[in-house]
This record gives sequence, C-alpha cells and structure tokens, in this order.
Amino acid sequence: MARFPIRYGVDSDDRIRSVGPEWPVFASENAAADLDPGSVVGRPLWDFIADAETRDLYRLIFDAVRVQGREVTVPFRCDSPECRWYMELAIAPLSDRELSISSQLIREEPREHSALLDTGPGRSDEFVKICSWCKRVLLPPSDWCEVEVAVRRLGLFDSNALPNLTHGVCPDCEVKIGAELERVTDPAGG
Repeated sequence: MARFPIRYGVDSDDRIRSVGPEWPVFASENAAADLDPGSVVGRPLWDFIADAETRDLYRLIFDAVRVQGREVTVPFRCDSPECRWYMELAIAPLSDRELSISSQLIREEPREHSALLDTGPGRSDEFVKICSWCKRVLLPPSDWCEVEVAVRRLGLFDSNALPNLTHGVCPDCEVKIGAELERVTDPAGG
C-alpha cells in the first residue's frame, strides 16, 4: 500500500520539479509504471491532465495560490476499479512562484470491481464523461451519478465493449472549488 501523502512540486512554469519518495510506489501500485520519476520530472504538469476543463481549474487554483500566497485545499477522489479513495489536494506556495502539491488520503471504501474504471484494452469508440474531481459520470443531458449507477442506467453490462472515459468537471465540484478559491482570495483572510 502506497504511503500518503503523495507529494510533488512544480516550478513557476508548472513543470514538475520533484516528486516525493512515495510517488513511484503509488504509480506502480496503480498500474502507472510509466509515471516513474525519471519520466515525469522536468515535464509540464499539463502533459498529465487530459481535459481542458480540469487544466483550467488547476490553473485558477495555481494562480490564486501564487497571487495570495496562501494554501488551497480541495477534496477529490482517486478511484480504482476496486476502491473509492476520498482525498484532499493541498497546493501551497513556495518561493519564486513554485508550488508544493500534496495528496492526502482521508478515507477509502472498497467496492465491487468496476470494469468501467479498469484501464485495460477492448474499449468501444463511444465515450462517457467522468468528473476529474469526484469521479461521478455524466448521464446526458446533466445528471452526474456514481459509476455503478451509470453502468446500470447506460446498460453497459449488455455491451460487448465498454466506452472510453473522457474527463471534465461537474457543476458541484466547480462550486466547491470556487468556494475554496473565494475563501483564499477574501481580503478579510477567509
């Protein structure tokens, strides 16, 4: 089991400048061996965030931390096919516009294996959107629900191949993160 927190730092240009000693263990245990320290350090963080919505939200958070000189902490989930991981992401300012980023496990909940979250091959040409922060799935036009509910309602057990996942940010997470950013930028000190 990986040790928490998972830490890394970015420079003023948002390039990963360092990773903590727990990084390679976490990457290996989560089928992300390609994310070894040697292949991530020196690269832009944005290379590892697939969708524009999530990148934009991170940029807003980074800007607030740099301008205000105050740490921002936001909840998020980092789910695996067998577990829901409820976590907090803390982004703190350092000198020269560098940032320290830390992911802390708050609690975990085992779940029955969810093939939709399994990154294996054999996907269809279809896509479903999952929130990068809370891991709920969008059922068009605007219903965000847990993975198990989405699988049932979309009839994915009846499909020969599961859809690919694309990422975005649900309205609830936008509101939560926006509230934290308002707290940090409050001139009264939040």
